[in-house]
Amino acid sequence: MNVIDRACWAKLPSAAVLFLTLLSTLGCEPASPSPSARDARRGVQKPEGAPDVKEYTAWRPFFTTDYGVVSGSDMVGTGFAFRLSEESKPVFVTALHLLGTVNGLEKDLLPNELDESIESTFLSDVFGATDGVKQIGMPYQPCDPENENEAIQTDVVAFDLVGRFKPEFLELSDETVQPGQRLWMVTAVFAGASPSQKCHALKVVDVEDGRIRYRFENDRLSLKATDGAPLLFDSGLVAGMHQGGTADEPQGVSGHGITSDVLRRVIESMCLDR
Repeated sequence: MNVIDRACWAKLPSAAVLFLTLLSTLGCEPASPSPSARDARRGVQKPEGAPDVKEYTAWRPFFTTDYGVVSGSDMVGTGFAFRLSEESKPVFVTALHLLGTVNGLEKDLLPNELDESIESTFLSDVFGATDGVKQIGMPYQPCDPENENEAIQTDVVAFDLVGRFKPEFLELSDETVQPGQRLWMVTAVFAGASPSQKCHALKVVDVEDGRIRYRFENDRLSLKATDGAPLLFDSGLVAGMHQGGTADEPQGVSGHGITSDVLRRVIESMCLDR
């Protein structure tokens, strides 16, 4: 325990301590290495036409709950941060289904019970720009309990960002996603591409009621721990959120998610000023 401050360590729940010990070095306030220097050392690959993605843009979430632990050493998802406007509070978002039986919990957590069920949430950087972890705040819930179904159907969960943690904020686009359009999923993958590659191209198959279906250009791409990743236009603005997919031979790798307007509507329905 020569890197992390002992006082900080003592405040962490036991499950989080177990998670932290799996990392090679830890810190309550880890140093931030130069992104350009790190990229140069790792030989970061940027596909032609891909947007520029800054460090600290995509994160792996780790949850401790009353019904079990999600993630730990086996990363299960991705998430990102944004603001609805310059005046609004920033939020961290990911896929709601990560908090469920699919990841080993005793039950699927519902939006109206998240605040009471989640003990703590930690984030680790997807691309390794920092090897420490950051604790964020509690989840937001719908202002009107009757809006719970929308959060469930859209598969979105949002968290408060607290303290001195400053991730890179993405910006939601007002552009409409069109069939045939190229988008980019932003996260690190476990197979099928270099782990340093930040953007993964996909082609939109169809869009209906804010739901997007698409196919990835790379038919060898692993989608492990990609649920909740941002989908970007070429401009770098958020087109939507990736929420799942399958590798189906011989068709290749397909995915689905929601558009930025759906994501915006769900966050607007939550009590950010509680």
